Amino acid sequence: MTRKYDVTSTFVHKIDADSETAQEVLATIDPMRSLVDRLMALGLDDRVIWSRTGTETYSLIWRFGPDAGHARVDWKLAVETDGSGRPMLSIQVGGRGSDPDARVRVLRSWLLVEELSKSHAGRLAQMVENYAEEEYDEPMTTTAPAPRLVAVGMGL
Repeated sequence: MTRKYDVTSTFVHKIDADSETAQEVLATIDPMRSLVDRLMALGLDDRVIWSRTGTETYSLIWRFGPDAGHARVDWKLAVETDGSGRPMLSIQVGGRGSDPDARVRVLRSWLLVEELSKSHAGRLAQMVENYAEEEYDEPMTTTAPAPRLVAVGMGL
C-alpha cells in the first residue's frame, strides 16, 4: 500500500500450505466476499462502494452524506514467507478520511474495522489451509465391510 493513511494495521497468519497453493487458492476464490457481506449487513450498502483495485488489493469508499466527506479503507492480501521459509498470509488494512471530520470518523471507527479485518484474516488463512488439504488428500481405497444381518427384538 503506497497511499498515505491516517491509520493502518497488519494481520499475519501462518498457513499450513505452500506459497504457490495459497496464491492459487486466493486467485480462484473471492477472498474478501465474506467481509463485504458482513459490512453490508451493517446497513452500509447504500453509502458504500466496494471494488477490487488490483490483483491483491480491495477498496471500500464510504460516503458519509451529501454534504459530508468520505472514508477510504484499503485491504492488501499477500502470501510471503517468514525468515524460516514458512508461508504466511498477511492482510494490511489502511484507512483515511477525505477531510478533518472524515478523519475523525475513520479513527473512531477503526477498532471495528480492525476487529472485522483480524477475524477475516484468520478465516481466510483457515480457508486456504482447507483448500490445500482437499487438493492433496488422496481418495480412500478401503473397501466397505460386508453387510451383516442382525435379528433385533424378536422376543425369543
